[in-house]
Amino acid sequence: MDIISINETNLHEKTQFQLPGFNIFRFDRSNKKGGGVLLAIRQEISCYEVFSQSIDNNECVAVQISTQSGTLLICSLYIPPQIKISSRLFDQLLNINNNCLIMGDLNAASTLLGSRKTNSKGIQLQELLNNTAFSCIDDNITTYERNNYEEKLDWILATRPIIFCINNVNTHMPLGTVSGHKPLTFDLMIMADDKPPSPRIQFSFKLANWSLYRHTLNEKLMQWDVNRKIVSTNDIDEYTTFISESIVAAARSAIPQSSGKINIEISPVTKHLINLKHQFYRSWKKYGVGKNQYYRTREQLTLSLRNDRIARLKRIFHALTTKQMNTGKVWALIRKYHNKRIRQKITSVLKYEQFKVNSDLEKANMFATYFENDIYTSTPDTSAFHIHVSEVVKKINKSISTSSINASSINTSSITTSSINSQSFQAITPKELKLILKQLPNSAPGPDNVHNRCLRNFTKSLIDHLFNLMNASLRPGYVPSSWKTAFIILLLKPGKDRSQVSSY
Repeated sequence: MDIISINETNLHEKTQFQLPGFNIFRFDRSNKKGGGVLLAIRQEISCYEVFSQSIDNNECVAVQISTQSGTLLICSLYIPPQIKISSRLFDQLLNINNNCLIMGDLNAASTLLGSRKTNSKGIQLQELLNNTAFSCIDDNITTYERNNYEEKLDWILATRPIIFCINNVNTHMPLGTVSGHKPLTFDLMIMADDKPPSPRIQFSFKLANWSLYRHTLNEKLMQWDVNRKIVSTNDIDEYTTFISESIVAAARSAIPQSSGKINIEISPVTKHLINLKHQFYRSWKKYGVGKNQYYRTREQLTLSLRNDRIARLKRIFHALTTKQMNTGKVWALIRKYHNKRIRQKITSVLKYEQFKVNSDLEKANMFATYFENDIYTSTPDTSAFHIHVSEVVKKINKSISTSSINASSINTSSITTSSINSQSFQAITPKELKLILKQLPNSAPGPDNVHNRCLRNFTKSLIDHLFNLMNASLRPGYVPSSWKTAFIILLLKPGKDRSQVSSY
C-alpha cells in the first residue's frame, strides 16, 4: 500500500504516532474525545500537506502529491453522524486543486448510490454530487457491518478524470471488534513522482574484501595522466572528483552495501500463532467455520508480539550493561531507536517571516537563508587571542604575496610542488599523509561517499595522488568545491511548531 486513510483516529495532539516507511499527516480533535483523521503516505512519494482543519465540524486533512501528469489532492474526511455535509469544505478543496480524491466515513446512505436505505446525509451527498465536479464509486458494496446490520457508509469521491483511474475496489473484514467499518482497498492508476533517493551509500565493512578493494583502486587510479599539470582551480576540482570517484568505485566492487533495515526476530510461539491465524481465516472464508478461533488467535498473537518486544528490550539493556560492551553495539542501539526520527521529513508548509514555501528545494533555500541571516551572523571578535591570530595571518599573507612578486620568473597560474617549496611553508610529505590517514576516525562520509575506512586502506598509488592533490591545493590556498558541501540534518525542537524554520 502506498496511501492509507484512517478516520476516527481518537488521537490527541500530543499523542505520538508513527508508521515505518510512511509520512504521517493528521488532524486531531482538540475540544472533545473521538474523531480525527489521518493520512499515511509512503516516504518515496513526493508530497506535502496543504489543509488540516475542521470546517462546519467536517474534519479533514489534505495532502498534495506530485504525479507524472500534474498534482493530485488526496483527502481523508470524517463527518460525524449528526453533522451536515459542508459545501464550503468541498468548495475550498476544489479551489486548492481540481484534481481531488476524497476517502472517508461520511455516515451517508443513499439507495441511488448503492446503499440499502437513504438517510438525510445521503440526500445531502446526492445534492453535493449534482452541484459539484465530484463523482462517487458506483457500487453496492457494504462498508459497515455490526451484528446483522450492513450498510454503505464509507465513500470514495473524486473529480474527473481521477474517478476513472480507480479500479479493483474491495472491502475486507473489520479490524477488531470495536469498529464495524470494513477496510476499503483500491488501485489508483496514476504514477506518483518518487522522491530522489538519498545519494548516501551505506557499506557493510564487516564483509569487505580489502585485497580486492586495493587492487581495483590501483586500476582506477592508473587512468589518470601522471604527466598532466594542475595549473588552475578547475584542474583541482577535476582531480578531486577523479580521486573520489575512484575510491567509491573500488569500494562498490569490494564492499557489500548495507540495506539499512533492521531485522527483528520473532519467537517460535509467535510464528505458530501467525500460521494458526491464517489457517482459521482461510477456513472461515472458504467453509464458514473458524470465525471465533480466528479472533481468539489474533488476540493471542497481539499478546505474543508484545511479549517478544519486552524480551527484546531486556536483551538490549543487558547487552549495554556488560563489561565488554563496544562502540559498535552502542551505535547499533542508537540506530534502532532513532531510525524513525532520522527518516522524518518536513512535509507541511514551511514559514519564515511573511514567506511560505512547499517544495523541498524552496524549503532547503529557506533554511539556508534563516540560518545565515538569523543564527550564524558574523560579529567582530575582540578577544586578545583572536586579535593575535589575525595579526599572524596578515603577516603570513604578506610574506606569501611578497615572495610571489619577487618570483617574477615563475608562472603564477602554475601550481606545482616546486613552487610550493619556494614559499615560506613546507609541502606535505608522503610520510605525514600516511600518519594522518591511519588516525582517521570512523565518522560518516560526506556527499562524495568517501569513507574514512577506505582512506585508511590506502595504496601507494593513492598516497601519490593525494600527495599531489593536497600540495596543489595549498599553493593558491584553494579548497576543492566538493569539500565545501555536507549533509545537514535538521532536528525539530520538542514541542515546537514544525511549520516554522525557527523550530529547528
